[in-house]
This record gives sequence, C-alpha cells and structure tokens, in this order.
Amino acid sequence: MLTCLATAGSAAAQSGGAPGLPGVYDRRPDFRAANRPGEDPVRQSAPAWDANRDGVFTCDEWKQYVTRIFVNADANRDGFVDAKEFDALRRADPAFKNAELGYFDDNRDGRIARAEFVDRPSPFFARFDRNGDCKVTAEEMRGGGGGGPSMRPNLGGGGMGGTVGIPF
Repeated sequence: MLTCLATAGSAAAQSGGAPGLPGVYDRRPDFRAANRPGEDPVRQSAPAWDANRDGVFTCDEWKQYVTRIFVNADANRDGFVDAKEFDALRRADPAFKNAELGYFDDNRDGRIARAEFVDRPSPFFARFDRNGDCKVTAEEMRGGGGGGPSMRPNLGGGGMGGTVGIPF
C-alpha cells in the first residue's frame, strides 16, 4: 500500500501542477498505452532478457538479466548501487526508465544491495503470468495485461516491481 502511495506521489510530482497542489494530477495517465506493444516499457524489454530466444519468458531468465544490469551499474564494484550509479541502471532498460532508488532500498541506507534489486517481484510476471508458474508464454501475453495485473497477482519470483502502483 505504501508503495502505491509513494508511486502516486512521485508520478504526480513529475506531471506538472494543479491548483493548490504543485505537480499533482494535471494530466490523466493513458492506461491504454500499457497494452500497446512498443509503448509499454515492461513489455518492450522482454525480448532482451529471453536468454534462449524461445519466446517463453521465465523468472530465472529475468533474474539473470537484472543481475547483469545491477553488476554493470555498480561502477565501483562495492556490491551496491548508490544514487550516482542508479542513473546507469535507469538507462539500462526501458522498464527502469522511471524507477526510483527508494523503491528498491528496503533498509533506507541510500544504496541498493543486489538482493534488494534482483529479488523484487517483476511487474511483467505480475501482469502476464496468469497461472503463477513463473513462465509467460505468447498466449498469456495475448490474453493478459489488458486491465493491468491479474485478479490474483503473482508476487513470487521474477525480481523487480510486482503490483499495481510500481514506480516504473
């Protein structure tokens, strides 16, 4: 719930302004864009991490991919991504374009440990993995994602994001 509130506040702060509340609710989000291929950054990034190119996206493939992103962003190789290094992480994949360090920083120490990043539930799996098997097939992608996450969100496996209100 706090993630949802933090996300709403963050998204609103970036949007511009409304009378009495600077940066709040001056534009309505286009929720339909999340289902148009090429416009949804989470869906758009999937082919990049389908390691065996079989069109089935697995939690293991996702975790391997975000581990590589984390390692590349950790410029000083100290095992953490700090605020300065976080920009490289945002540029690594369209799904992270609007990500916020605070979302991943569970212990609020101003940096992200690998586990804090890699073990986050994935918004991709929350949206498309309808049967909860940590695999998303082409059929699940065609039939899922229209209204956001499934009625039964999959919060296991996958790493990164996970429920309505994720900040990216």
